[in-house]
Amino acid sequence: MEGHKPFSGRDYFITLFVALILFVLFSSYLLVRRGYYFDAPPTADMLYVPNKALAGVGMVMLALTFLVGPITRYFDRFDKWLGLRKELGIVGAFFIAAHAIISYAALPKKFPAEWYSFAEAEFAAGLVGIVLLVFLFVISFQKIIGLLGPARWWFLQRWGMRLVILLAVIHVFDMKWAGWVKWLTKAPAAPTLELANPWMPGLGLYVGLFLGWVVLVRLYETLFLFKNIGIVSKEISTDLVLRTRGRRFFLASFALLAAGYFFVTLRWVW
Repeated sequence: MEGHKPFSGRDYFITLFVALILFVLFSSYLLVRRGYYFDAPPTADMLYVPNKALAGVGMVMLALTFLVGPITRYFDRFDKWLGLRKELGIVGAFFIAAHAIISYAALPKKFPAEWYSFAEAEFAAGLVGIVLLVFLFVISFQKIIGLLGPARWWFLQRWGMRLVILLAVIHVFDMKWAGWVKWLTKAPAAPTLELANPWMPGLGLYVGLFLGWVVLVRLYETLFLFKNIGIVSKEISTDLVLRTRGRRFFLASFALLAAGYFFVTLRWVW
């Protein structure tokens, strides 16, 4: 069981730097695809495109908290990355929270208040996920950990993050799946004021593929290496056979992810 990690300004700086790089990359991609950033056409809100970048960064950061474990188990050179898991989760949570606030309060043209229905899976999952992230952030303080006890705190963190990832998958795929299928199966329409380059895949498709890959890696570990659902911690890094199997699957699935990125990127190039 992992103990509570004290505050580290250096680790927060590294994590924020990574988040900033991702935000710049995602924003640049969206600028090229959409043809605008803040100067939105009359049918879109000013923060519509930046909000997509916020969501993408938040999802990737949260997914990385789930991926750091396998990376450090299979590749010794990345052992230090395990120490960034807390910061990745907290920074990712703030990006997701900013995305949620902007979506609800600052995008009336795209998401009017009456459009929201928390009886639908995509919105319910998003709301519960935000509440759960706030809960996990609150219990990360030392005083709360002392009240809960290390064992109970680790159990809540461990299962809380699993639920967050599950809710993120539900939110993203329920909201985006139909659009992805349509884009992949039908030639894009002509450019519009809102979409200058419709042949380019949406940022959400790239993020969704990454999120799906992370879940696949963790499911493989759970079913074929740990052979439990995570109630009892099991270390496989010292088991050469299990570690080799896990590393092979990790690399093979990563190659599959790269192939998926290659396919969607070039889907409508020719």
